[in-house]
Amino acid sequence: MDFIKEALDLGFANAAVIDVKDLVFVPEYRQFCEENLCGNFDLVPSCPPVCGTPEEMYQKALNYKKALILQSVLESPEEQLDVKKAKHDLNILTEKLHKKISVAADGIPLIISAGPYKRFSCMSAYGIDAQKMAEAANMLCWAQDGKIRLFSLILFNPKNHRDDF
Repeated sequence: MDFIKEALDLGFANAAVIDVKDLVFVPEYRQFCEENLCGNFDLVPSCPPVCGTPEEMYQKALNYKKALILQSVLESPEEQLDVKKAKHDLNILTEKLHKKISVAADGIPLIISAGPYKRFSCMSAYGIDAQKMAEAANMLCWAQDGKIRLFSLILFNPKNHRDDF
């Protein structure tokens, strides 16, 4: 199964597969959770502190070899008015893709969501550096173009050694 094609067909703006070892984890990014800007800190099981320490989240991610990086881009001012809804929509798409690729991966893939979603923790909870992740995936994260770029990930282990995802 071509994971990137599946992602683009579902409506993601961009998708790429990188090695999990190329993700950069910065434990200090947990401060974004502790600042409680999303309002979920210590309220939702997928959020800190209940989801685990930065080290536990890092170790959880290292159980996987590959990361499917998924991106949506908010271009218009209308789209940008409700980033929380856009993150929710991205997470719904990510969950749909997760179900499709679960049959083509070894074990159960792990969703890292755009903001907390159901039982899935977000990139801040994991301490993932979004800019360095985007660079590894040959995607833009921040640019002076008036667009907002959102990310989610699906970590997985390939069933075989072929790189057909």
